[in-house]
Amino acid sequence: MPNGLDRNGHDMARWLLVVLLVTILTFHNTSGARCRFARSSASQGSCIFPCRCTNGCHTTTGQCIDGGQCTADKPDKPTDLGWRWTGIACQEGNVAHAKSASQSIGDWGDTFPAGRAVDGNTNPSMGAGHCAHPNTDWGKNAWWMVDLKDTYNISRVIIYNRDSAHNRLDTFILSVGNTRERTTHKQCASHNGTVPAGGTVESQCRAIVRYLSFSRNGNPDSYASGLCEVVVIGHRHITCSNCPSTSTCNDVIGCVRCDPGKQQPDCTKDCERGTYGKNCEEDCGHCKDGKPCDIMDGHCTTGCETWYTSDICKTYISTPRLASSDKPEVDRISSSSVTVRWPSARNITSGLETHYYYTVWMKAEGGSYKDMSKQLHTSSTDRFESHITGLQFNTHYSVKVEPYRQQNELSEAGTSTSVATFKTRCIAPDIPTIKNVAVSTQAGSNKGTIDVVWEELKNSGCDNVVAVVIYYKRQSSTTWKKVPINKVTDTKVTLQSVSYDEYDVKLTATNNENITSTSSIVTANFLPSKSVLYT
Repeated sequence: MPNGLDRNGHDMARWLLVVLLVTILTFHNTSGARCRFARSSASQGSCIFPCRCTNGCHTTTGQCIDGGQCTADKPDKPTDLGWRWTGIACQEGNVAHAKSASQSIGDWGDTFPAGRAVDGNTNPSMGAGHCAHPNTDWGKNAWWMVDLKDTYNISRVIIYNRDSAHNRLDTFILSVGNTRERTTHKQCASHNGTVPAGGTVESQCRAIVRYLSFSRNGNPDSYASGLCEVVVIGHRHITCSNCPSTSTCNDVIGCVRCDPGKQQPDCTKDCERGTYGKNCEEDCGHCKDGKPCDIMDGHCTTGCETWYTSDICKTYISTPRLASSDKPEVDRISSSSVTVRWPSARNITSGLETHYYYTVWMKAEGGSYKDMSKQLHTSSTDRFESHITGLQFNTHYSVKVEPYRQQNELSEAGTSTSVATFKTRCIAPDIPTIKNVAVSTQAGSNKGTIDVVWEELKNSGCDNVVAVVIYYKRQSSTTWKKVPINKVTDTKVTLQSVSYDEYDVKLTATNNENITSTSSIVTANFLPSKSVLYT
C-alpha cells in the first residue's frame, strides 16, 4: 500500500522557495483580471491555479493561510493513508483524477468504461461500478490511456487492482507521450509480478508529458485487465525560458513576474481580452464600443465609453445630485429681476469639476419652465448664485436648479432641487406731469398763493396710486415743504400764504408697494421782475 503523497526532503527545499517568493511579492488580486491562485478551494474561477488549502490561499503565492494545510486528494482513502495534496502551493498530487480516458474494446464491449479508472473511487469490486475493463481480441494486448489535458511533470503511477481475476494486472507496460497516438509513446515503467486481489502496484515513471498509456503484455490473459483506479502523481509543468531576467521562476508555479502584456504562469501568452499590465493583473477600463485596451499600458485607442474619462477610461463622471430639501433661496426681488442661490451638488467626481454645471429653470404662473441661467461648477465654493433679469412685474414665478454632467457635446441632468416660488414687485407709477403753476399776490401783503395743476394720474393693476404729495421750497433753500393731497384723483391744489420769492415745485405719486415716481421740477416766481406763470 502507498504511504501517501508526502514527499522526501527535496520538497522542503522547494517549499522554502515559496517562502522566499512571499517576501518579494505583494498581495494583489483584482476582481476581473485573471488571478494567480484562487482564494479558496471552493472554486477556481478564472485563476491560473486552484487553491488546495483548507483555510484558503494567498492569491499570489498559493501558500496556505490562517494555519491551513493542503487539502485531501482523490481517490478517497482511509485517513491513516493520509492522501493529501503536497509540494509547492499544494500543487503536487493526483493529476489524473476526473480526466478524459479511453481504452481498447473487444468482445466484452464497453460495459466498464475507461473513465471509471479515474473517478476517485478505489472500490475493487467490478460490480460496484468503479473499475474500468480494457479488453480486446484473444492474442492481443488490452490497453488504457488517460489525457491529462496539460503538460505535467509526473513521478509515479499507482494502480488499484480488482478483487477477482486479479492476475490480469500481473504484467503491464506504462508509456508516456504528448500526442494521442499511443504508438509514439515511450515506455517509462513496466511490471512483472503478482498484484494481490484488491491491492496496489506502484511504478516510478518520471516524465514531462500529457498522455499516459497502460498496456498488458507477456501473458496469455493480456487481452483483458481490471483497473479500479489509476493515480498519476505529478504537478503541472511550466517552462521558465520566457520569464523576465528579473523574475524568479520554478516549474511548479512558473514565473513570479511577467512583463506588461504577458500573462502568468510562463509569460508566453498575451493578456486575455479585458486585461493589461504586469502579469495582466489590471482590468481594462471602459473603452468605446467595447473595444479592448492596450495590453501594455491599458490606454483605450478608440476613446472612452460615455461618462468615462482619463487615458485608461476608468474615471467615471458621476451623476450630480441636489436633494429635494435644497430649495433655492431668492432675494433682491425687483419688478424685473431676482437673485437665486443654491448649495453645491453632491456626488461630484473629484478633479472633474469642469464636467459639471447648473441650470436655473424658471416659469411664470401658467407658463412652462425656461432656461434662465447656466453656471459652471467649481470646487472653490459650496454656494452658488445667479442674478436673473428680464422678468415680468407683479408676476408669480417658480424656480428650481438642476445640476448637469457634460462630456463633449453630451449633457445629462442630475437630481434637481425642490421648487421655490416668489412674486416680482410692481413697477413705479407713471411719472406725474405738472401742467402749469400760477402765483397770485394779495394787496397790502407780502404773501400770496400758488396754484398747481397736473394731469390726471392713471391707475392700473399693481401700480395704483395711493398717495400724491406736492413739494415746494425756496430756490435758495434745500428744505422741501410737504403738502399731501387728500384725494389721489385730484388734479389741482392751491398753496396758501406763500411768502413772495422764487420757488421750486414738484409732484410725487406713490403706489401700494411704496414705489414712488417724481415729476420734473417747475418754478413759481412772485418777484415783480419775473413772470408769474410757468409751464
